[in-house]
Amino acid sequence: MRFVVLLVVCFAACAPSVDAPSGASVPDRHAYVWAGGMDSTVADVLLVLDMDSASTTYGQVVGSVPTGTKGGMPHHIERRVSADGRLLANTWRANTSWLFDVTTPRAPTIHASLQGAGGIIGWAHDFTRLPNGHLLVAFNGGPGAYVGAGGLGELDRDGAVVQSALATSPEAGDTAMTPYTVHAVPRRDRAVVGLSEMGMGPDYKFHDTSALQLWSTAPLAPLALIPLAPNGKDRGHVAPSTVTTTASGAMFANTFYCGLYHVRGLEGDTPTAARVFTFPGGDTDDNLCAVATTVGNYWIQAVAALPGVMVLDLSDPAAPREVARLVVDGTRFAKPHWVSADRDGTRLAITGMGSWVLMARFNPATGAIALDSTFHEGGTPGITVKTPNGAMLHPHGVAWGP
Repeated sequence: MRFVVLLVVCFAACAPSVDAPSGASVPDRHAYVWAGGMDSTVADVLLVLDMDSASTTYGQVVGSVPTGTKGGMPHHIERRVSADGRLLANTWRANTSWLFDVTTPRAPTIHASLQGAGGIIGWAHDFTRLPNGHLLVAFNGGPGAYVGAGGLGELDRDGAVVQSALATSPEAGDTAMTPYTVHAVPRRDRAVVGLSEMGMGPDYKFHDTSALQLWSTAPLAPLALIPLAPNGKDRGHVAPSTVTTTASGAMFANTFYCGLYHVRGLEGDTPTAARVFTFPGGDTDDNLCAVATTVGNYWIQAVAALPGVMVLDLSDPAAPREVARLVVDGTRFAKPHWVSADRDGTRLAITGMGSWVLMARFNPATGAIALDSTFHEGGTPGITVKTPNGAMLHPHGVAWGP
């Protein structure tokens, strides 16, 4: 793909329509794009895309809700809408999280907002759902300025803080205790956190982090560090990015510097992690490996060095096998960063550096991946998100829902 015509989507002129509330048996017919202005003059907004491929408005914005803030830097969002129609997202520079109500998908509303938890932690970055439906939130720093240790907070369905705790450890200083990503351990009151710094822009002096952390979720408390061992050849052990599990229950963590680690021993409280794969890149800060997702036993990784997405078969956790890759036009779709999958694992939303969004079709049986050629304007894949007056929006995270 050498040249791509990009679709300009204008959210203000799209009339919302009433839709059914979310339900466990309802397929994903909408994607929620968390976007902000490329500068401080454009409001942050949650956009709703029609993802019903049989619809005449497929791929178009059919609803939106602005936050009323500008320049907040919309960043992470839950990967999918909760069973009760709630969706949490953060604006990084504003140190504010927004809890949206999307029970009527094409007319979303803001249910609540928050900045920290328990007065001890702030800078929310990533989220996972607990079995009780509550949110477990990774806070990346202290409650005020972006300094000191972060921690975890549990929020109820209305965004109220249930409990919170600092990510302390006798084995590491506060600068290393920065929960960046979090994932609940299946069938246990435990969670695994990736410790990494979000930072404050290109001039921020990052501290290398190379560990995960095991937590109790009932009550919230850090239990143990899980070191990511270096291999002596690269920086693949530095800066965890995503922690998640496969269909078989195996847990993996990747790093921004392109290492993939298998986390073992989660039946106890002293787990370990071993490098099992290294993706291309990670040699410079322009060739990082960012957000990943899983479908079945496949690990689907954004890889800036391609640029594109790689698919690994993790059926044998100790011996990952690449089964497919999607390479995109790097002049149009720079530095792929975010990947999220719909409920049945057949569609992937991809974003990166700039104003673009791509959709890919995925085969959960074989791991095959290809661009969705119907998500387009003018016959070529891809959309660009703009306001009606032409100002660029930067879409970062994409969530899926009914």
